[in-house]
Amino acid sequence: MSRAIELFARMHEVRSVTADERGHQTLTGDVILAVFGKVQHKMPLGMDLLMAKYVHDVPAANRIIDVMATWLNDESLKRKDLAMALSCVALDVFCDKPVASQKRQLAALWRKYSDQAKRSNRLIKRWQVKIKQLQRNIDNCETHAAEERLLFAINELEALIIKERRRIDEYAQCQSLKSLTCPRCSGTGLILNTGECSSCNGHGLFVPSIDNIRQHLRHIGLGRVSDKLWESELKPLFEMSLTKIYVYSQDAATEIAHMLELEIRP
Repeated sequence: MSRAIELFARMHEVRSVTADERGHQTLTGDVILAVFGKVQHKMPLGMDLLMAKYVHDVPAANRIIDVMATWLNDESLKRKDLAMALSCVALDVFCDKPVASQKRQLAALWRKYSDQAKRSNRLIKRWQVKIKQLQRNIDNCETHAAEERLLFAINELEALIIKERRRIDEYAQCQSLKSLTCPRCSGTGLILNTGECSSCNGHGLFVPSIDNIRQHLRHIGLGRVSDKLWESELKPLFEMSLTKIYVYSQDAATEIAHMLELEIRP
């Protein structure tokens, strides 16, 4: 991450008021925000892209989608509905969000390897051991009332297990929407004492492939796409949209860096 982008992200954090370098203040918050304002006025799309990616700004993302819709007006397309869907996927890819075909795999990894999942699994195992103990005690009950108390305790523990599994499943689903980072290796691509992470093949990330993008259309209910339509129209359009997004965002980041450099110079 460049220094300009680092400052951009930090200045949008709740507690950020200044930016400094090695303890010596070189730029005040007011100056940095003024630079952002100038670049926003000069390059609104580029700044919205940075806001969407690094600050997760929803209104900025909506403005980007509106702009991408205008790009399609200049294209002679057979399926503009699919083209618009792919443009939105291109924005998700730029913002490091997984596409639909990857979310299930990511959710499964979060459900198995996250710290939350490990704590839940330990808790569930303790409850399961307790249930087995109570079940064995039922055979030794001398009264119906005692047996009823044990059965009630078992039912309570089983309800807790169901609730905990539901909670960790919801957590995994939520996390799978946020990041492409592999939960098993935490983005390093390596597993301690094992070597390359087999879940992400050592990449640390689940970067969508072209095949993932094509599968995404089926996952969101738009149906199958013929090879001819995909190769002749949709794939080139997706690549064009993604290229434009990166160009606009990089131009804005470069302009921020340039203007901040001018502010630092005496």
